[in-house]
Amino acid sequence: MADIVERLTRAARRPSDAQLAAALIAVLAAMLAWLLLAGEPSEGAPAAGGEQSLTIARRPFTANLAFAGSIVPGDAIGVTAPFDGSVTAIGFTYGDRVEAGQMIVELDPGELMQTRNDAESAYLKAAQSAQEMANWTDGPEVSRARRAATSAALELNAAERDFRETKRLLDRGLVPRNEYDGAAQRLKTQRMAVASANEELQSTLRRGQGANRRVAALTLDSARAQLARLDGQLRRAVVRAPEAGVIVRPPAIQADGITSGVHVGARVSRGQMIGSIARDGGLAVAFKLDEGDVNQLEVDQPVVVTGPGFQGTALTGKIVSIAGEAVAAAGNSGKASFTATALLDPLKPEQAALVRIGMSAAVIVTTYNNPDAIVVPPLAVQGAAPAATVLVRPPGGGEPRAVPVRIGRVTPEGVEIVAGLKPGDEVIWTPPAPAAAPPA
Repeated sequence: MADIVERLTRAARRPSDAQLAAALIAVLAAMLAWLLLAGEPSEGAPAAGGEQSLTIARRPFTANLAFAGSIVPGDAIGVTAPFDGSVTAIGFTYGDRVEAGQMIVELDPGELMQTRNDAESAYLKAAQSAQEMANWTDGPEVSRARRAATSAALELNAAERDFRETKRLLDRGLVPRNEYDGAAQRLKTQRMAVASANEELQSTLRRGQGANRRVAALTLDSARAQLARLDGQLRRAVVRAPEAGVIVRPPAIQADGITSGVHVGARVSRGQMIGSIARDGGLAVAFKLDEGDVNQLEVDQPVVVTGPGFQGTALTGKIVSIAGEAVAAAGNSGKASFTATALLDPLKPEQAALVRIGMSAAVIVTTYNNPDAIVVPPLAVQGAAPAATVLVRPPGGGEPRAVPVRIGRVTPEGVEIVAGLKPGDEVIWTPPAPAAAPPA
């Protein structure tokens, strides 16, 4: 029994909030209904303070956790700045409904235009280089190298003729030896010049092939893509709503949790969030939970959401995300907290008219559901797990006996028994006597 009371006490110590009042009242009402309807007390059962009994019957059993949160955009589209610039015009107010194609903001394209002109200059140079590579074999450098090689070959032919003529004259004794040696040297030099010119021609031809041609093509592709990207950004200087919905402020990213949005004259950076457009029918609720509860929640668990502004309307949904990283602890509590989000089911028109983004909400998460459970009141359990017992009266009457049981989930509504009891067993217990009133 002490173990059960301790577990219930820990649950009661969870930080409360005024927004959870409705949820707590509902839990208390469920407890009262269970005590009245879950089983028939034995005939002649004494009044409060005496022995009480319950005939076991299987019934649904759920475990819930309650949290405080707020309504946020669920299915939302982010509106971002396409480039760096100053805001020159604004066509919306945060919280208003916008239509698809409506002007959100207009940005000054001056700086982007200068960047775009530089990109066009780089593109033209890259296109010229790529064209030169494509026509390299007929280009001026190859033509110049080819002419040099041809000229060297012609001069070599002339040097060979001069050498042969000089040798013939030398053999006849008509020219001195030194003239022959000079002709031989000129022939040798010209042969070297031809070899050098041919090497230069081949080197020039290779410059228009392989890696150089590939580099020119890649440079052109990059310059073309950069120019196209900047042209696309310029076309989006007037930022328009991609879809209809309610535009809200972007999530706060400053340390103090405040975001001021945008205004005329404000400077925005490329990719900066201007706002989020919540699609029609797409709402969610965000709430925080402490580290003691985070492992009890799972994605797709059902939730029921109420709030002081809902006029008694209860909304349903399911958890879609649970943060994997804790947020900074508030004050000196030292406890880590996590953020979870539940997506609400599509709202009916009359419900949508009541719910607004930013409204406070109480969130009840069903963490466990057993449609065919055996449940006893917390006071019926004696001892602590794994040695917990309950008193069971034999079918034919007689002295009650302590039956070992295995405990499942524990809630203020009751204790789930997963082993040890069966339908038809009569469980008995004696509530503690009420405390005596102090003397007047």
